[in-house]
Amino acid sequence: MEKPSRQLAARADAIAQASVEPMYQDPFWEARYGPERARRFGDEDARFHVRYLVQSLDEQRPSVMEGYARWLRTLLVSRGMSTFHLDANFAGLASALEAEGWGPGTEPYEHVRAAREALRYPEGPSRTLQDDAAELSRAATARLALYLTQEDRPRLEEELRLQLSYLADALDADKPELMADHVRWYVGFWPRRGFGLLAFPTVLGMLKAVLGGRHPQARALLATAGVSWEETRS
Repeated sequence: MEKPSRQLAARADAIAQASVEPMYQDPFWEARYGPERARRFGDEDARFHVRYLVQSLDEQRPSVMEGYARWLRTLLVSRGMSTFHLDANFAGLASALEAEGWGPGTEPYEHVRAAREALRYPEGPSRTLQDDAAELSRAATARLALYLTQEDRPRLEEELRLQLSYLADALDADKPELMADHVRWYVGFWPRRGFGLLAFPTVLGMLKAVLGGRHPQARALLATAGVSWEETRS
């Protein structure tokens, strides 16, 4: 039987395209990078994901995908993206593999799983924030329920996980300006998320509240980002 890496290489373009197509439903990419650049770079990144996966399978070393994931995260974070975005890309690749018959337990799928796991910070405040992100998002969403329809609640939870991912990345890099730059851009984009009267500063304020005493560094960094944004308005 032909090796999985060879089978994957033969289907590389189709799998890459299938993995990234759902991403383009998110208006973030077009707004942040422009429609042409967003699709060009998105397609290119998807092909690179598959190429590294083929290499990882050829060498039978999931560490190839793990190293690639960590390296790529550093690059993308410097360009206005977050760990959340990269993990979503890898999740799309896992779904595309599953559609081709390589589901959980198969080598290709498990190598992608290793890449996603490598995106978890090893220790410190950034890792604690990643571990608590789902719980924090649920707590903040519950407190903001007055502004939301029932259908909006899952969308806001996902949105809050995205914001917490930006925060964790800035913490790990020890670069508060990453979060400040993100907030300055995102406040103008926020109306496109479609949460009606719920304002982005209100969302950030609620995140700061639920971070509480368990995440003092994250809370302080978020407060700094908010001050930075306020200063640009005055």
